[in-house]
Amino acid sequence: MFDTDFTRDQVSALLSAMLTVAPDRREDHQPSLHFAQGIRDHLFQMPDLDLDSLPESTPLSFTKAFPEPHKARLAVQILIVMPYLSGQLHDDDIERVDHYAQTIGFEPSALRDLKNIGHGRIKRAMIDYSRRAVDEFLPAATLNKTKAIIREIHSLVGDAKRAVEFEALSECSEGTLGKTIHTFYRARGFSFPGEKGNIGESAVEHDCVHILTGINTDMAGEIAVGAVEAAMINREVGWEMAAEVLIDFHLGIAWTLPSGIKAGTMNFDPELFSQGLAIGRAINIDLIKEWNYQDDLNTCINRLRKRFNIEGVNIINIPAPGKDKNAKTVYWNF
Repeated sequence: MFDTDFTRDQVSALLSAMLTVAPDRREDHQPSLHFAQGIRDHLFQMPDLDLDSLPESTPLSFTKAFPEPHKARLAVQILIVMPYLSGQLHDDDIERVDHYAQTIGFEPSALRDLKNIGHGRIKRAMIDYSRRAVDEFLPAATLNKTKAIIREIHSLVGDAKRAVEFEALSECSEGTLGKTIHTFYRARGFSFPGEKGNIGESAVEHDCVHILTGINTDMAGEIAVGAVEAAMINREVGWEMAAEVLIDFHLGIAWTLPSGIKAGTMNFDPELFSQGLAIGRAINIDLIKEWNYQDDLNTCINRLRKRFNIEGVNIINIPAPGKDKNAKTVYWNF
């Protein structure tokens, strides 16, 4: 959960910088403007702030607006999202973001990813990101990390015992996390860890975020849940996870996608991404690293939402996209 206690002047400075680093290039496609509006309305809840009256932004004025390091880091991470929004990376947009970051003295990993992707160094970016993600999400102790890696490999290559354990979730009561996970996977044709074609144990943790926040698994939903995770995790890797889905499902570059999952283009929804950031900001725990979902398989979904401060979501079983005509991208009430 990150601190968004920005002053009105700081929000103005951020919004102005957002529109400066990645200006909209077509009159009929204004993702930067719409994202700035969404950030203003949902993340900072200042809908009366007039975007037409924003102060002029320069790297120096931006730096002066954020003397507190934690606010400066958050502001830079949001700026790094901007070059992705047009659906095509432009060198001048990347350079402007880099200038802002260098002036404020913060060069996060997400910025290095942006520069690598922008210059075609896809494999290098993937290797760097994968290494950091392993360090972040696997246990710190060497022995526990080794065990976690072995379990992941077993799940991927096939582990009948593990597959049976997941199938047994069908016996959990309706409305519980265990039963909902089982329904979620079977409705989508997903393979459980241990079954042929699965994508690993860690995917279940990510899918629990989908379930608890009421976000579907279509491409726009994956980007929206990336926003939730960026705000919820509140570490550099969270913003890299958001960039990951933008690369996969908005730029159309299959960066970290497992076999069988296709990349897609132009799936960024600025409203949903902004709302996702607001939801993630309010969640009071890192659901990926600090919560063991297996401890709560028999706990009701809505009870978990209350515990984790997830509001405005009531759905239990999210309809599967492409299979259920009633499927929507999100099921929250903003």
